[in-house]
Amino acid sequence: MGFFDDLKAAAIEKVKEKVKEELAELGIDLDEDDADEAPEPEPEEIAAEEASSTPAQDDDGGERPVSAWSTPLNVTTSLPPSAPAVASSNYSPSTSFPRPDADTTFNEAVQKLWDLDARLIPNQNYKIDVQSSKHPCNKEDAAEEPLFTYVKPAVFRKRPTFTTFVALLNNYSAYTGEEEDVTEQELQENRAFLNEVMKTAPMKYCHQYCIAKGCTYKGKEISGSESEFKRTLDSIWFELYSRSGRRNMDSSGFEHVFVGEVKNGQVSGFHNWIMFYLEEKRGNVDFRGYIKPKCRDSSTAETNDDDPVLTLQFRWNGVEKFVGTCFIGVTPEFEMALYTMAFLAYEEDENVITLDAGGEMFDLNVKCHKYDRNTKVGSCYVEALAHYE
Repeated sequence: MGFFDDLKAAAIEKVKEKVKEELAELGIDLDEDDADEAPEPEPEEIAAEEASSTPAQDDDGGERPVSAWSTPLNVTTSLPPSAPAVASSNYSPSTSFPRPDADTTFNEAVQKLWDLDARLIPNQNYKIDVQSSKHPCNKEDAAEEPLFTYVKPAVFRKRPTFTTFVALLNNYSAYTGEEEDVTEQELQENRAFLNEVMKTAPMKYCHQYCIAKGCTYKGKEISGSESEFKRTLDSIWFELYSRSGRRNMDSSGFEHVFVGEVKNGQVSGFHNWIMFYLEEKRGNVDFRGYIKPKCRDSSTAETNDDDPVLTLQFRWNGVEKFVGTCFIGVTPEFEMALYTMAFLAYEEDENVITLDAGGEMFDLNVKCHKYDRNTKVGSCYVEALAHYE
């Protein structure tokens, strides 16, 4: 049995109970009646084979670990470019899509990830209030209210990748220089998260893309085995390294990108909307306004409350983040897939793409800084270059 396959049901239950208790402290009741919400999609899988009634098999021959939330589907499902923001019961996804090959560009791959992602629907699954814009150098607060006004609690209960993601967010010390103490429970939480994201369409596409591009990690080609790929992800994202230069193992790629750190009196990293929302609920984040992307021409779109990419200024526990861009409403697996592809297949900078987000276009530079002899994520984020229609 593989390293990622032996998680006990009790360990999964601990993750769920931990998240339920943490969110309850923030007034987020996971038992809240959500009868008005469309059913969430089952985990999507990418495979060209026909539907089978046999148990799901991992590609190394073992039976794929079964989620504590739902049984994995054996049917191939995916969302084509015309798909709604979240697949629902009245939407029938296609049964296949073109696999990536060596000629698939990064722009094409990122657009495919976007089309595959079962992201949340603005003003239905969540609501934000962008309020006023500001210049990055302006120290005045341009937003009297929080950015997030609402996120449906069911998101954290019904979606395994959201649940296992939230369980990771309080496992770190924010200050660089403070050595991280990783417990066995936290290691199990890392594995639970990787197990869940690898059942999703974006991460399966990411895996296939890295294989098609002939990507290597530590001198070896990316394996076709999902178990081996999860080990690679674990190393890239969760293995600790020293960011402070004091030899303390005080950082990881996941912590920096998704949780955030404080270094030299400034917020570093912190590029995830879920973390932002939860820290706002705790009163630890003060949203101070949004920053408009550079204008392309007269067709530049206005920033509004359903934009999926925002550049923000905020304070975290009183420490400033002058400029930070993040996606809004996307799933954890989308960002993991995007940044993993950038890390394994491309250079650190100038990975410029144009994202079609349902009629609104975003020119983005996907940046990925590498650490520890190019074996670990130092930072990954998008820089918004333009927003237009």
